[in-house]
Amino acid sequence: MTSDSATPAPKRRRRLLIALALLAALAVAAMLLRGREQAAPDTTAPPEVVMQLLPSEVHEVAQGGLSDSVQLTGSLVPGRELTISAEVAGRIEAVHVREGDAVVAGQELATIDVETLRNQLEQQQATAAATRAQLELARVQLKRTNDLVARGVTSASTMETDTANVAQLEANYAALMKQVASAEDDLSKARITAPFDGTISARAVNPGAYVTPGTEMLELVDISKMFLEGGVPVNNAPRLATGQRVSIRVDGIDRRSFQGNIDRIAPVAVSGTRVLPVYASIDNPDRVLRGGMFASGELILEQSDGIGIPASAIRQDGEARYVLKIDGDRVVRQDVQIARNWNRDRTAQISSGLQPGDLIVSQPLERLRDGMRINRVGG
Repeated sequence: MTSDSATPAPKRRRRLLIALALLAALAVAAMLLRGREQAAPDTTAPPEVVMQLLPSEVHEVAQGGLSDSVQLTGSLVPGRELTISAEVAGRIEAVHVREGDAVVAGQELATIDVETLRNQLEQQQATAAATRAQLELARVQLKRTNDLVARGVTSASTMETDTANVAQLEANYAALMKQVASAEDDLSKARITAPFDGTISARAVNPGAYVTPGTEMLELVDISKMFLEGGVPVNNAPRLATGQRVSIRVDGIDRRSFQGNIDRIAPVAVSGTRVLPVYASIDNPDRVLRGGMFASGELILEQSDGIGIPASAIRQDGEARYVLKIDGDRVVRQDVQIARNWNRDRTAQISSGLQPGDLIVSQPLERLRDGMRINRVGG
């Protein structure tokens, strides 16, 4: 039994050794293979980055007008407006116009009852006529007295008395004629007429009402020319001048702008606001503009001609300024010289570095760099 049990043990040991040797061989082979893979160079290059550009991010360089402007906002008022008031006392006999009626200069608008005024005029005229008759008689008497004094028939004192009487009657007559002229003027004022062409904007009286001098009766406006009463920051005052052009847009009138010019500039800013009142005149031949409309205008302070690009396109590298110009399917750095800024620093005037027709990147895209490929989409 001892010999039978000892026989299998060596066989088992040989099998175990063979298995271990096989595992060791496999491990060595795996290590050799891994080392070969690590030693082999990687010939695969990373893909090139391509940036997409939208039409809003591209600007075509052009030669054109450059300007500096400031906003002018306010309300529209008629070029001329007048409150027509009664100048004499009396009862309103007739009112010939209503709100919105167009009138011409000299047209009769209303009439005040003139009966009392006519009676006053006739009384003044009668008194003046009587005084004139007395004056004529006194002059005849003075001439007769002169003749008598010359012949020594009458004393000089009588002539002096007649002379004084004539002088007094002349003074009375002159005063009465002034009263007659005043009564005639009052009678003419009872007929209310339009002083200029315009439109009735308000009516405050009706027939039968009693008015006194100063009673407001009608409002007359001329809207053939309008004024934009606006304001600008007072720090722009040194650059303001009458005649400067204003492009105006009015609330409620879409897709239309109106051209105006600075007519007046206030000498003092509004207290506490640092806003300087400015008045721009606007021709309104078709009467589409009305008083009270809110409007905003762009007041041109200064103009020039040159190459202007969005200030957002400018990049800086130390002291140098440059833009990214589109060259085929890539962007390249292009150094530029800036003459000055316009349009409240939104536009940069380029004195050198760009030509009309060049395409540049107009937005400060941080990932976009010199030499990168681009793909323009949407345009």
